[in-house]
Amino acid sequence: MKCTKCSQTAIIDLPQHNVAYCEGHFNEYFLNRVQKAIKTYSMVEENDRIVVALSGGKDSVSLWHALIKLGYACDAVFLDIGMGKPKLEELQEMGKKFNSKLFIYDARADLFGLDIPKIAKFLKKPTCSVCGNVRRYLMNKFAVENNYDVIATGHNLDDEVSFLLGNVLNWQIGYLTRQSPTLLKTHDKFVKKVKPLVLLTEKETYAYALLNELPFSGESCPFSKGASSLLYKKVLNEIELVQPGTKQRFYSGAMKVWNSKTEVELSECKVCGYPTTEEVCSFCRMRERLKDALGKQAI
Repeated sequence: MKCTKCSQTAIIDLPQHNVAYCEGHFNEYFLNRVQKAIKTYSMVEENDRIVVALSGGKDSVSLWHALIKLGYACDAVFLDIGMGKPKLEELQEMGKKFNSKLFIYDARADLFGLDIPKIAKFLKKPTCSVCGNVRRYLMNKFAVENNYDVIATGHNLDDEVSFLLGNVLNWQIGYLTRQSPTLLKTHDKFVKKVKPLVLLTEKETYAYALLNELPFSGESCPFSKGASSLLYKKVLNEIELVQPGTKQRFYSGAMKVWNSKTEVELSECKVCGYPTTEEVCSFCRMRERLKDALGKQAI
């Protein structure tokens, strides 16, 4: 199999685009897709400072690397929630090589010294729910306090279409209208959030990470086992195998139909001052419940 753009041997076949690429042209394709997503969905403006939410997996590490290669002013932050650490030393070396910083934020300092699994156990709530709440709040807090304009996350096309399918099957209208690749800044303490990998599949980000020898962790979250999103990904992969391009058509069509421009009215949490749709934000309510649970245990 030859590269679509040259006579070299192709290292990856992309039937959804009816192309195959050698290593050099695949890297070019990957960066072009990231840039296309940024422009198509108005993710970044000139002089914006970007911080990448770095989990250490292939997607977030590839995103950080790609944004640097594209010339964006960006750093990364790893949120330590007590659920394992990726190759932090190697990642810090990668950052130094490109004059980009990697910050390590210990989330346990905001959570009475506890990690996510322990908090979920105390509150008797699903680990994924607690994790999502903590990540959203603290990533935004970090970006605000360090004067970043944009938070970039490593959600790829497979992630987005699996969320989309789940929301359609359960008719989660609120989630459908808010599932956008760009969440605009609607409050002084709410940083714009973007997903520059939405035009790239999981297969493509994995290939990019391998070809560029990026120091990513291949471990999956131990709490993701049995998640509905994994079933949805499996189903969509089977459809994509028979009808290449289905994922992209599904996502692009949904964004045209459901991507509402209506802004949600935000107020300030009376406890922490960060934006919320309620009197007290979900993070502060969780902290208060955790405080009560810890107090009862002490008694």
